[in-house]
Amino acid sequence: MNFKYKARSSEGKIVEGVLSAPSQEGAVSAIRQRGLFPIKVERSAASLKKSEESLLDQLRKMGSVPLREKVIFFRQLSAMINAGVTLGNSLDILSGQTKSPRLADAIRKSKAGIDSGLTFSESMKTRSEFTPLMVAMVGAGEEGGVLDKSIERLATFLDKQDELRRKVVSAVTYPTVVILFAFVILYLLVTVVMPRFSKVFQGLNVQLPRLTLLVFDFSNWMATYWYIPALVVLGILLLLAWMGRNATTRPMIDRAKIHLPLVGDIIFKGIMARANRTLSSLVEAGVPILRALEMTAEVSDNVVVSDGYIQLRDAAKKGASLGDTAKNLKAFPVMIAHMMKVGEETGRLEEMLSKVADWFETELEEKIKRLTSILEPLLIIFVGGIVALVALAIFTPIVTAIQEMM
Repeated sequence: MNFKYKARSSEGKIVEGVLSAPSQEGAVSAIRQRGLFPIKVERSAASLKKSEESLLDQLRKMGSVPLREKVIFFRQLSAMINAGVTLGNSLDILSGQTKSPRLADAIRKSKAGIDSGLTFSESMKTRSEFTPLMVAMVGAGEEGGVLDKSIERLATFLDKQDELRRKVVSAVTYPTVVILFAFVILYLLVTVVMPRFSKVFQGLNVQLPRLTLLVFDFSNWMATYWYIPALVVLGILLLLAWMGRNATTRPMIDRAKIHLPLVGDIIFKGIMARANRTLSSLVEAGVPILRALEMTAEVSDNVVVSDGYIQLRDAAKKGASLGDTAKNLKAFPVMIAHMMKVGEETGRLEEMLSKVADWFETELEEKIKRLTSILEPLLIIFVGGIVALVALAIFTPIVTAIQEMM
């Protein structure tokens, strides 16, 4: 985007001009970097006209950017920089190759920011598609003169996160489908099949067993008041969602999540795998340890674990050992504290944290497999039990009627 500006120089002279920047904030920052004091900054008429897009283009850019697209982008960007292609040319090329319109737009805006005098990380800050973690790792690479290696580490980190996400989704897909299928069958049996048999039995003038009467009563109630259980479930979900966002109740919800039967340990291992992978990648990229701990706390997505990393940061500010501090915090298993201690003593903290993340990811995968192997037969038994119960309720009166006729 182009911005018209009016600014004052250090000598007091009024300077006017046009510059390109990804946002108004970026334009103001670029003006200040030139030693000027901005008075007025606004989009130029030409830029406004050029920015007019079709509704379809705007809708495409509203969608989220798949993590896999970000992995591909950063991987290719690292390879191109390592091959000697300039950062600007690399961004120009990749903006035309990515499949995500929103990511392509973010890349183009980042390139515009670089052209206006910003660094790559500063330009990334203006785009919501790039998280603070991405900005920090790129910024560390710029400061250390190893941008290509830092971006490659970022791509590897994102790739690990995407791989873990796909494994979890793949593992829970089958049980989810079976559960949904079971509820659909139950709904059809209760609201469609049972009412028809109820009319048939009324014509037979047969004394119905207690089980059949209960099933018919439940069927009639569901056919009339089906919205009540739907509203109850929806209300519970909305309440839990609100409690999960409320600052007062969220710690209770987050604590309950990691202590749930069957799935609590899976949730905890997933959180720890992501947190340790994040901290390892940030430390390896050269991000200062205090900032790395803060960012790890931000991405932990659980108040209990997040508070643990904040306490580690506070202890590190005072010069305390991470490993010794972690031993006294309930948020961290003993193994993590031990590996942190070894990493600090050997100067290989990022390597030890990476090993911890690998261990948690392996454990998570095994836990999900075991849970799935238990759920599959239980779900089959559950569905079979419902069908058998309905069949028993239907065929018992039929058999009784046939016996009376004989």
